[in-house]
Amino acid sequence: MRRIFTLLLLCVVGMSIWAATTIRMGVLLPLKEHTNRGTMMVELYRGLLMAVEQVKAEGTSVEVFAFDCGTTPSAISEVLKNKQLERLDVLFGPADASQVATLSTFCQQHGIRMVLPFNTPCPQIYGNPWIYQAGVSQELLYPGVTSLVLENLSNSNFVMCVSGEDDSRGRSFMNHLDQVLGLRGMQTSRLNVNVDELGYEMSLNQFRNNVIIMDSRSHSALNKLLTGVKAFMAQHPQYKVTLLGYPEWATYTNTALKDFYQFDTYVFSPYYRNPLSGRVVKFEQRYRQNFGSASRNVFPRAEMIGYDLGYYFLHGLGMYGSQFDEMQGALEYQPVQNYFKFQRVGDQGGFVNLHVQLVHYTTNNTIQVIK
Repeated sequence: MRRIFTLLLLCVVGMSIWAATTIRMGVLLPLKEHTNRGTMMVELYRGLLMAVEQVKAEGTSVEVFAFDCGTTPSAISEVLKNKQLERLDVLFGPADASQVATLSTFCQQHGIRMVLPFNTPCPQIYGNPWIYQAGVSQELLYPGVTSLVLENLSNSNFVMCVSGEDDSRGRSFMNHLDQVLGLRGMQTSRLNVNVDELGYEMSLNQFRNNVIIMDSRSHSALNKLLTGVKAFMAQHPQYKVTLLGYPEWATYTNTALKDFYQFDTYVFSPYYRNPLSGRVVKFEQRYRQNFGSASRNVFPRAEMIGYDLGYYFLHGLGMYGSQFDEMQGALEYQPVQNYFKFQRVGDQGGFVNLHVQLVHYTTNNTIQVIK
Protein backbone atom coordinates (compact mmCIF):
# COMPACT_ATOMS: atom_id res chain seq x y z
CA MET A 1 0.00 0.00 0.00
CA ARG A 2 1.44 3.32 -0.99
CA ARG A 3 2.38 5.83 1.67
CA ILE A 4 0.02 8.59 0.65
CA PHE A 5 -2.94 6.22 0.82
CA THR A 6 -1.82 5.31 4.32
CA LEU A 7 -1.99 9.01 5.13
CA LEU A 8 -5.60 9.01 3.98
CA LEU A 9 -6.53 6.28 6.44
CA LEU A 10 -4.68 7.88 9.32
CA CYS A 11 -6.08 11.35 8.79
CA VAL A 12 -9.73 10.32 8.66
CA VAL A 13 -9.61 9.40 12.33
CA GLY A 14 -7.75 12.55 13.27
CA MET A 15 -4.29 11.16 13.98
CA SER A 16 -1.30 13.42 13.51
CA ILE A 17 1.25 12.46 10.88
CA TRP A 18 4.45 14.28 11.76
CA ALA A 19 5.58 15.05 15.27
CA ALA A 20 7.51 18.21 14.41
CA THR A 21 4.93 20.59 13.02
CA THR A 22 5.03 24.10 11.67
CA ILE A 23 1.57 24.20 10.14
CA ARG A 24 -1.50 22.47 11.58
CA MET A 25 -4.10 21.72 8.91
CA GLY A 26 -7.65 20.58 9.60
CA VAL A 27 -10.17 19.00 7.25
CA LEU A 28 -13.85 18.80 8.20
CA LEU A 29 -15.90 17.27 5.38
CA PRO A 30 -18.56 14.54 5.00
CA LEU A 31 -15.88 12.01 4.05
CA LYS A 32 -18.01 8.95 4.80
CA GLU A 33 -21.03 10.01 2.77
CA HIS A 34 -21.91 7.27 0.26
CA THR A 35 -23.08 9.50 -2.59
CA ASN A 36 -21.55 11.19 -5.63
CA ARG A 37 -20.96 14.20 -3.42
CA GLY A 38 -19.22 11.98 -0.90
CA THR A 39 -16.91 10.74 -3.66
CA MET A 40 -16.11 14.36 -4.50
CA MET A 41 -15.26 15.06 -0.85
CA VAL A 42 -12.80 12.17 -0.75
CA GLU A 43 -11.25 13.39 -4.02
CA LEU A 44 -10.88 16.88 -2.57
CA TYR A 45 -9.22 15.42 0.51
CA ARG A 46 -6.84 13.35 -1.60
CA GLY A 47 -5.80 16.53 -3.39
CA LEU A 48 -5.14 18.20 -0.03
CA LEU A 49 -2.93 15.28 0.95
CA MET A 50 -0.98 15.60 -2.28
CA ALA A 51 -0.43 19.28 -1.44
CA VAL A 52 0.84 18.24 2.00
CA GLU A 53 3.31 15.87 0.35
CA GLN A 54 4.49 18.63 -1.99
CA VAL A 55 5.13 21.29 0.65
CA LYS A 56 6.75 18.66 2.88
CA ALA A 57 9.14 17.85 0.02
CA GLU A 58 9.93 21.58 -0.14
CA GLY A 59 10.87 21.64 3.54
CA THR A 60 7.65 22.65 5.31
CA SER A 61 6.37 20.37 8.08
CA VAL A 62 2.61 19.85 8.30
CA GLU A 63 0.38 18.13 10.81
CA VAL A 64 -3.02 17.01 9.52
CA PHE A 65 -6.24 16.49 11.47
CA ALA A 66 -9.11 15.23 9.33
CA PHE A 67 -12.58 14.17 10.44
CA ASP A 68 -15.85 13.13 8.92
CA CYS A 69 -18.16 15.89 10.20
CA GLY A 70 -21.48 14.62 8.87
CA THR A 71 -23.96 17.13 7.52
CA THR A 72 -25.68 18.64 10.58
CA PRO A 73 -24.77 21.33 13.14
CA SER A 74 -24.88 18.76 15.95
CA ALA A 75 -22.49 16.43 14.09
CA ILE A 76 -19.87 19.12 13.54
CA SER A 77 -20.29 20.41 17.10
CA GLU A 78 -19.41 16.95 18.36
CA VAL A 79 -16.24 16.90 16.26
CA LEU A 80 -15.23 20.34 17.50
CA LYS A 81 -15.03 19.01 21.06
CA ASN A 82 -11.60 17.65 20.09
CA LYS A 83 -9.17 20.05 21.76
CA GLN A 84 -6.54 19.47 19.08
CA LEU A 85 -8.66 21.44 16.62
CA GLU A 86 -8.36 24.62 18.69
CA ARG A 87 -4.68 24.91 17.69
CA LEU A 88 -5.12 24.73 13.90
CA ASP A 89 -3.61 27.28 11.52
CA VAL A 90 -6.01 26.53 8.65
CA LEU A 91 -9.14 24.42 8.31
CA PHE A 92 -10.82 23.26 5.08
CA GLY A 93 -14.59 22.89 5.30
CA PRO A 94 -17.44 22.52 5.78
CA ALA A 95 -19.45 21.55 2.71
CA ASP A 96 -22.93 22.01 4.20
CA ALA A 97 -24.50 25.44 4.70
CA SER A 98 -26.15 24.30 7.95
CA GLN A 99 -22.70 23.81 9.53
CA VAL A 100 -21.13 27.10 8.45
CA ALA A 101 -22.34 29.20 11.40
CA THR A 102 -21.05 26.70 13.96
CA LEU A 103 -17.64 26.38 12.37
CA SER A 104 -17.39 30.12 11.72
CA THR A 105 -17.88 30.87 15.41
CA PHE A 106 -15.31 28.23 16.38
CA CYS A 107 -12.68 29.55 13.94
CA GLN A 108 -13.22 33.16 14.96
CA GLN A 109 -12.87 32.28 18.63
CA HIS A 110 -9.59 30.44 18.06
CA GLY A 111 -8.08 32.51 15.23
CA ILE A 112 -8.18 29.75 12.60
CA ARG A 113 -8.39 30.40 8.87
CA MET A 114 -11.56 28.71 7.65
CA VAL A 115 -11.43 27.86 3.93
CA LEU A 116 -14.69 27.05 2.12
CA PRO A 117 -13.71 25.03 -0.97
CA PHE A 118 -17.14 25.26 -2.60
CA ASN A 119 -19.82 27.87 -3.16
CA THR A 120 -21.38 27.20 0.23
CA PRO A 121 -23.64 30.06 1.42
CA CYS A 122 -21.77 31.97 4.11
CA PRO A 123 -23.34 35.22 5.37
CA GLN A 124 -20.85 35.09 8.26
CA ILE A 125 -18.07 36.16 5.88
CA TYR A 126 -19.15 39.81 6.26
CA GLY A 127 -18.27 39.80 9.97
CA ASN A 128 -15.59 37.12 10.33
CA PRO A 129 -12.12 38.10 9.05
CA TRP A 130 -10.89 34.49 9.32
CA ILE A 131 -13.06 33.11 6.49
CA TYR A 132 -11.78 32.45 2.96
CA GLN A 133 -14.44 31.59 0.38
CA ALA A 134 -12.73 29.86 -2.55
CA GLY A 135 -15.88 29.09 -4.52
CA VAL A 136 -18.23 32.03 -5.11
CA SER A 137 -21.48 32.64 -6.95
CA GLN A 138 -21.27 33.38 -10.67
CA GLU A 139 -22.72 36.86 -10.13
CA LEU A 140 -19.69 37.98 -8.09
CA LEU A 141 -17.49 37.22 -11.10
CA TYR A 142 -19.42 39.44 -13.54
CA PRO A 143 -17.29 42.58 -13.06
CA GLY A 144 -14.11 40.61 -13.72
CA VAL A 145 -15.60 38.88 -16.76
CA THR A 146 -16.86 42.17 -18.18
CA SER A 147 -13.45 43.77 -17.72
CA LEU A 148 -11.75 40.92 -19.62
CA VAL A 149 -14.34 41.05 -22.41
CA LEU A 150 -13.89 44.79 -22.84
CA GLU A 151 -10.10 44.45 -22.88
CA ASN A 152 -10.09 41.73 -25.54
CA LEU A 153 -13.25 42.19 -27.63
CA SER A 154 -14.15 45.87 -27.37
CA ASN A 155 -14.16 46.67 -31.10
CA SER A 156 -17.05 44.30 -31.84
CA ASN A 157 -20.76 44.10 -32.45
CA PHE A 158 -22.20 42.26 -29.45
CA VAL A 159 -25.17 40.05 -30.28
CA MET A 160 -27.49 38.99 -27.45
CA CYS A 161 -28.97 35.63 -28.48
CA VAL A 162 -32.32 34.54 -27.03
CA SER A 163 -32.64 30.75 -26.79
CA GLY A 164 -36.17 30.39 -25.44
CA GLU A 165 -34.85 28.25 -22.58
CA ASP A 166 -35.40 29.01 -18.91
CA ASP A 167 -31.89 29.56 -17.55
CA SER A 168 -31.84 32.34 -14.96
CA ARG A 169 -28.04 32.35 -14.59
CA GLY A 170 -27.42 32.50 -18.33
CA ARG A 171 -30.02 35.22 -18.74
CA SER A 172 -28.55 37.13 -15.79
CA PHE A 173 -25.08 37.22 -17.33
CA MET A 174 -26.28 38.19 -20.79
CA ASN A 175 -28.44 41.01 -19.41
CA HIS A 176 -25.60 42.22 -17.18
CA LEU A 177 -23.20 42.42 -20.12
CA ASP A 178 -25.85 44.07 -22.31
CA GLN A 179 -26.42 46.72 -19.64
CA VAL A 180 -22.70 47.46 -19.17
CA LEU A 181 -22.15 47.74 -22.92
CA GLY A 182 -25.15 50.04 -23.23
CA LEU A 183 -23.81 52.33 -20.51
CA ARG A 184 -20.55 52.56 -22.46
CA GLY A 185 -22.38 53.41 -25.67
CA MET A 186 -21.20 50.24 -27.41
CA GLN A 187 -23.07 48.58 -30.27
CA THR A 188 -25.35 45.64 -29.45
CA SER A 189 -28.11 43.77 -31.26
CA ARG A 190 -30.62 40.98 -30.58
CA LEU A 191 -30.92 37.57 -32.20
CA ASN A 192 -33.40 34.74 -31.72
CA VAL A 193 -31.63 31.40 -32.08
CA ASN A 194 -34.50 30.03 -34.21
CA VAL A 195 -34.50 32.76 -36.87
CA ASP A 196 -33.77 32.10 -40.54
CA GLU A 197 -30.88 33.37 -42.66
CA LEU A 198 -32.43 36.84 -42.99
CA GLY A 199 -32.71 37.11 -39.22
CA TYR A 200 -29.00 36.44 -38.82
CA GLU A 201 -28.20 38.95 -41.54
CA MET A 202 -30.23 41.64 -39.79
CA SER A 203 -28.49 41.04 -36.42
CA LEU A 204 -24.89 40.60 -37.55
CA ASN A 205 -22.58 43.33 -38.78
CA GLN A 206 -20.68 42.59 -41.99
CA PHE A 207 -17.92 45.07 -41.22
CA ARG A 208 -17.17 44.23 -37.58
CA ASN A 209 -16.48 41.14 -35.53
CA ASN A 210 -19.74 39.76 -34.12
CA VAL A 211 -19.55 38.41 -30.56
CA ILE A 212 -22.58 36.22 -29.83
CA ILE A 213 -23.64 35.65 -26.21
CA MET A 214 -26.49 33.27 -25.37
CA ASP A 215 -28.94 33.51 -22.49
CA SER A 216 -28.53 29.78 -21.77
CA ARG A 217 -25.60 27.61 -20.71
CA SER A 218 -27.09 24.34 -21.95
CA HIS A 219 -25.68 21.98 -24.55
CA SER A 220 -28.96 22.00 -26.46
CA ALA A 221 -28.97 25.80 -26.77
CA LEU A 222 -25.35 25.77 -27.93
CA ASN A 223 -26.14 23.16 -30.57
CA LYS A 224 -29.02 25.26 -31.90
CA LEU A 225 -26.74 28.28 -32.15
CA LEU A 226 -23.98 26.33 -33.88
CA THR A 227 -26.45 24.92 -36.41
CA GLY A 228 -27.77 28.38 -37.26
CA VAL A 229 -24.40 30.11 -37.38
CA LYS A 230 -22.79 27.43 -39.55
CA ALA A 231 -25.68 27.52 -42.01
CA PHE A 232 -25.46 31.31 -42.21
CA MET A 233 -21.66 31.38 -42.56
CA ALA A 234 -21.80 28.82 -45.36
CA GLN A 235 -23.77 31.38 -47.41
CA HIS A 236 -22.03 34.50 -46.05
CA PRO A 237 -18.34 33.69 -45.41
CA GLN A 238 -17.44 37.40 -45.35
CA TYR A 239 -18.93 37.73 -41.84
CA LYS A 240 -16.78 37.18 -38.77
CA VAL A 241 -18.29 35.49 -35.71
CA THR A 242 -16.91 34.91 -32.22
CA LEU A 243 -18.75 33.00 -29.49
CA LEU A 244 -18.66 33.99 -25.81
CA GLY A 245 -19.67 31.19 -23.46
CA TYR A 246 -19.93 29.85 -19.94
CA PRO A 247 -17.84 27.59 -17.66
CA GLU A 248 -20.21 24.72 -18.48
CA TRP A 249 -19.05 24.83 -22.10
CA ALA A 250 -15.79 23.17 -21.06
CA THR A 251 -17.80 19.98 -20.57
CA TYR A 252 -18.92 20.06 -24.22
CA THR A 253 -15.47 19.93 -25.80
CA ASN A 254 -15.77 16.22 -26.63
CA THR A 255 -18.29 17.15 -29.33
CA ALA A 256 -17.88 20.90 -29.84
CA LEU A 257 -14.11 21.48 -29.77
CA LYS A 258 -13.81 21.79 -33.56
CA ASP A 259 -16.65 24.33 -33.57
CA PHE A 260 -15.04 26.28 -30.71
CA TYR A 261 -11.88 26.62 -32.78
CA GLN A 262 -13.80 27.55 -35.91
CA PHE A 263 -15.70 30.37 -34.20
CA ASP A 264 -12.80 31.80 -32.16
CA THR A 265 -14.62 30.98 -28.93
CA TYR A 266 -14.04 32.61 -25.54
CA VAL A 267 -15.29 30.86 -22.39
CA PHE A 268 -15.20 32.63 -19.04
CA SER A 269 -14.41 30.45 -16.05
CA PRO A 270 -12.87 30.66 -12.56
CA TYR A 271 -10.90 27.47 -13.30
CA TYR A 272 -9.27 25.66 -16.21
CA ARG A 273 -7.55 22.28 -16.53
CA ASN A 274 -5.33 22.16 -19.60
CA PRO A 275 -5.07 18.45 -20.55
CA LEU A 276 -1.92 19.19 -22.60
CA SER A 277 -0.05 20.83 -19.72
CA GLY A 278 2.93 18.83 -18.47
CA ARG A 279 2.06 19.93 -14.93
CA VAL A 280 -1.46 18.53 -15.28
CA VAL A 281 -0.24 15.27 -16.84
CA LYS A 282 2.28 14.78 -14.02
CA PHE A 283 -0.35 15.49 -11.38
CA GLU A 284 -2.77 12.98 -12.86
CA GLN A 285 -0.03 10.34 -13.05
CA ARG A 286 0.80 10.91 -9.38
CA TYR A 287 -2.85 10.76 -8.44
CA ARG A 288 -3.28 7.42 -10.21
CA GLN A 289 -0.12 6.02 -8.62
CA ASN A 290 -1.09 7.18 -5.13
CA PHE A 291 -4.71 6.12 -5.09
CA GLY A 292 -4.94 3.35 -7.69
CA SER A 293 -7.51 5.03 -9.92
CA ALA A 294 -7.60 7.73 -12.57
CA SER A 295 -9.24 11.10 -12.06
CA ARG A 296 -12.92 11.17 -12.95
CA ASN A 297 -13.81 13.05 -16.13
CA VAL A 298 -15.73 15.85 -14.39
CA PHE A 299 -15.40 19.64 -14.33
CA PRO A 300 -13.92 20.99 -12.19
CA ARG A 301 -11.79 18.17 -10.80
CA ALA A 302 -12.26 18.04 -7.02
CA GLU A 303 -8.80 16.61 -6.35
CA MET A 304 -7.29 19.55 -8.24
CA ILE A 305 -9.33 22.01 -6.20
CA GLY A 306 -7.97 20.31 -3.10
CA TYR A 307 -4.39 20.34 -4.32
CA ASP A 308 -4.42 23.95 -5.49
CA LEU A 309 -6.13 25.17 -2.31
CA GLY A 310 -3.90 23.09 -0.07
CA TYR A 311 -0.71 24.22 -1.75
CA TYR A 312 -1.80 27.86 -1.82
CA PHE A 313 -2.44 28.00 1.92
CA LEU A 314 0.26 25.62 3.17
CA HIS A 315 2.99 27.12 0.98
CA GLY A 316 1.79 30.62 1.83
CA LEU A 317 1.64 29.97 5.56
CA GLY A 318 5.08 28.39 5.36
CA MET A 319 6.41 31.56 3.74
CA TYR A 320 4.53 34.27 5.61
CA GLY A 321 3.23 32.70 8.82
CA SER A 322 0.99 35.07 10.76
CA GLN A 323 1.39 37.68 8.02
CA PHE A 324 -0.29 35.42 5.45
CA ASP A 325 -3.51 37.45 5.26
CA GLU A 326 -1.63 40.61 4.35
CA MET A 327 0.95 38.95 2.07
CA GLN A 328 -1.03 36.25 0.25
CA GLY A 329 -1.65 38.55 -2.72
CA ALA A 330 2.09 38.41 -3.47
CA LEU A 331 2.20 34.62 -3.41
CA GLU A 332 3.51 33.14 -6.65
CA TYR A 333 2.49 29.60 -7.59
CA GLN A 334 1.52 27.50 -10.61
CA PRO A 335 -1.80 25.68 -10.08
CA VAL A 336 -3.01 22.63 -11.95
CA GLN A 337 -6.55 24.00 -12.25
CA ASN A 338 -7.53 26.82 -9.87
CA TYR A 339 -5.99 30.26 -9.45
CA PHE A 340 -7.00 32.35 -6.44
CA LYS A 341 -7.48 36.08 -6.14
CA PHE A 342 -8.80 36.65 -2.65
CA GLN A 343 -10.17 40.07 -1.78
CA ARG A 344 -11.40 41.16 1.62
CA VAL A 345 -15.10 41.90 2.08
CA GLY A 346 -15.41 45.25 3.85
CA ASP A 347 -13.26 46.29 6.82
CA GLN A 348 -14.23 43.47 9.20
CA GLY A 349 -15.05 40.66 6.80
CA GLY A 350 -13.25 37.69 5.35
CA PHE A 351 -12.00 37.03 1.82
CA VAL A 352 -13.72 35.96 -1.39
CA ASN A 353 -11.98 34.51 -4.45
CA LEU A 354 -12.73 36.76 -7.42
CA HIS A 355 -10.36 35.18 -9.92
CA VAL A 356 -11.84 34.68 -13.38
CA GLN A 357 -10.26 34.13 -16.79
CA LEU A 358 -11.11 33.76 -20.45
CA VAL A 359 -10.26 30.45 -22.08
CA HIS A 360 -9.73 31.27 -25.76
CA TYR A 361 -10.12 28.55 -28.40
CA THR A 362 -8.33 30.22 -31.30
CA THR A 363 -8.82 29.72 -35.03
CA ASN A 364 -5.25 28.35 -35.06
CA ASN A 365 -6.48 25.36 -33.05
CA THR A 366 -4.67 26.45 -29.91
CA ILE A 367 -5.97 27.30 -26.44
CA GLN A 368 -4.96 30.49 -24.62
CA VAL A 369 -5.81 31.44 -21.06
CA ILE A 370 -6.30 35.17 -20.59
CA LYS A 371 -6.20 36.47 -17.01
